[in-house]
Amino acid sequence: MVANIRLSYSEIDRVSGLLNTSVDVTLVPRMAEAKKEVDSLLAHALVLEKTSPALTQQYEKFNTGLTQATEAIKGFAKQFQAVKDSVQKMDGDMANQVNSNG
Repeated sequence: MVANIRLSYSEIDRVSGLLNTSVDVTLVPRMAEAKKEVDSLLAHALVLEKTSPALTQQYEKFNTGLTQATEAIKGFAKQFQAVKDSVQKMDGDMANQVNSNG
């Protein structure tokens, strides 16, 4: 019979760490760099009376959406860790209960 539950604590830790690192080290810094470049472009090299402010506003909305998406990525990492922590606690609690009855 195949087990219905399987967890690799080390793999959960690895993937959660990868997600957090991807956000903190790669995504957020690159997004900040891109925003800085877009802001500079729209302030100095692509300046139109009405279009530039509209582009700025739309890029702000886009950047806000990306920022929310990066937080969702970190949310998955937290959820994975919470599942692992809950299962570890449950496993320990059941083992203690079994040992106390024996």
